[in-house]
Amino acid sequence: VLLFSTDPDGICHIETSGLDGESNLKQRQVVRGYAEQDSEVDPEKFSSKIECESPNNDLNRFRGYLEHSNKERVGLSKENLLLRGCTIRNTEAVAGIVVYAGHETKAMLNNSGPRYKRSKLERRANTDVLWCVLLLVVMCLTGALGHGIWLSRYENIMFFNIPEPDGHVISPVLAGFYMFWTMIILLQVLIPISLYVSIEIVKLGQIYFIQSDVDFYNEKMDSTVQ
Repeated sequence: VLLFSTDPDGICHIETSGLDGESNLKQRQVVRGYAEQDSEVDPEKFSSKIECESPNNDLNRFRGYLEHSNKERVGLSKENLLLRGCTIRNTEAVAGIVVYAGHETKAMLNNSGPRYKRSKLERRANTDVLWCVLLLVVMCLTGALGHGIWLSRYENIMFFNIPEPDGHVISPVLAGFYMFWTMIILLQVLIPISLYVSIEIVKLGQIYFIQSDVDFYNEKMDSTVQ
């Protein structure tokens, strides 16, 4: 939280290109109540109280308040916050109080490693496969319930309810359970597992044709598309 700036207007200019890729300078303002002080703030003599939100990875949000020793409360926003990873520009010196440190800083919370980029085709394929799985389960449940109900009505007819070699007759509930897994095996071709393999083969073909395209050849660098 910014408490002092050598700028006479209590303004600090920062560059956040290391955080959000924006190279334009942004302004940050000293907390109200400290901007009127002419002398530099001594952090060791800081007696105010700061209440702020829990650590999060939103670079454009900061909420809280600072309570002075006279019980006066001043609201805090992102305009009063200097983030870890930003660079101070056009300002000789600043002073402030740390509210987030270590792994609780917004820079560390946003540093979760590279994100896996999925194409629109892949996202659509995943959605369609999930619908296929749901349809498969519904069809198998319907078949299993129908089989169980059928056997419960015609369990006395040997043609429909063939007994075991020892003469024991399977109950309709157990027969419906067996029928569910039987239909899973029979209808599992409904899920296009080979679709993902086909997509990868198509990608390999596209890579080959793109790299072999003479229109993408750079004569100055003597290289093709990589």
